[in-house]
Amino acid sequence: MTIPEILEQLNFKSGKFPREAMQAAIAHREEIIPEFLREFEAIAADGQNIARSRESTLLTAAVYLLAQFRETRAFKPLVRMISLPEEIPFDLLGDTIHEGLDRLLGTLYDGDLQSLERLIESDETNDYVRSAALDSFIVLERSGQMPRETVVDYYRKLFRGRLKREFSHVWNGLVSSCVDLPAPELLEEIREAYKDELVEWGFGGLKETELELQQLPDELRMQQENKFALITDAISEMEWWACFHTEPRRKIKIPNLPKTNWIPRHNPSSPGAKRESPKISRNDPCPCGSGQKYKKCCLGKS
Repeated sequence: MTIPEILEQLNFKSGKFPREAMQAAIAHREEIIPEFLREFEAIAADGQNIARSRESTLLTAAVYLLAQFRETRAFKPLVRMISLPEEIPFDLLGDTIHEGLDRLLGTLYDGDLQSLERLIESDETNDYVRSAALDSFIVLERSGQMPRETVVDYYRKLFRGRLKREFSHVWNGLVSSCVDLPAPELLEEIREAYKDELVEWGFGGLKETELELQQLPDELRMQQENKFALITDAISEMEWWACFHTEPRRKIKIPNLPKTNWIPRHNPSSPGAKRESPKISRNDPCPCGSGQKYKKCCLGKS
């Protein structure tokens, strides 16, 4: 298979997983890497127009393959792409933003810590991209690329002023990252964030967060063995995706919730409003039936 044929098939327009093209790309690693990097640079330079003018499925395959190759030259153009405003990162990479961006950033990381910090702290960046970047610090810690103390220190700085203290999904993501690390030494900062109503109610209450932070670190790491692992096999990462399978998605049955006129507490027009419907934990299956956890799916979209 020639390089142009590989690139064409990696657009997987047929809905069938392009296994042969993926295998061929791996076999022709040295020849395919420059092609992928050129694609990255072109999209990073003009991502807004590219996202609107064509499908970018090749980009998704390329980013996973470059991660398998540990090609750190892809890190900076990837950061520029996902720094584009509003929904453009989703137009370019789709659900990869929710499902794999944290691990992609951690796997492709080139040592440029400031780029990650700017990504997280910029109000112009999509909140879900910022949250994935927060989790990428855990990937870096798990893989030995960053000391735990550095991660905790940066999270503390975010709590203490480097994040704007107004409600956004990024605050949900910061609390989640503290739980997943875990960082029990940041509990007071977390309590202050809940007190100031920076964390969304549906994301999980303070008591739940406190209980999660009390888990033994070794036990928690065993539960998360693959969640924050480096990407080493692009094929196994991608072949299970729903876009490559025709069977209908299984719906998750949830009890009927009572009707309510409740308004989220972060709405400034309703100070002190109370929740009347049952709470969905951030780690529960999302009620939409996607199969993802609530915190990775519909939480914060409304």
